[in-house]
Amino acid sequence: MDFEYEYVNNIPVVKFSRDDGFLIGEEISIFGSKASELVKEGTGKIVLDLREYTYLNSFGLGELINIRNYFIDRNIQCILIVNSSKIYKLFDMVGIGDLFETVKHENEL
Repeated sequence: MDFEYEYVNNIPVVKFSRDDGFLIGEEISIFGSKASELVKEGTGKIVLDLREYTYLNSFGLGELINIRNYFIDRNIQCILIVNSSKIYKLFDMVGIGDLFETVKHENEL
């Protein structure tokens, strides 16, 4: 699994480096465990930066929902940075647009 992160307003912003429609391509619990360690006490938030994605395949979409559920179970809010209209349309088509807080830029965090 390849991901990078940086902190914006003390919140980890995770960037994935895949271009095949997947996010992580491995067990959600492995990614979730590593990413949870990045969340600083008192913030309770993690951000997934999907700006480089123009689409997600069905597996990537499933990964995204499972990642969200992993963090929700640990009282961590999962926020998405999305600027692709195709991804917004996908969220609306499959009815998950309300599951995620989305922003277009990290300045909105």
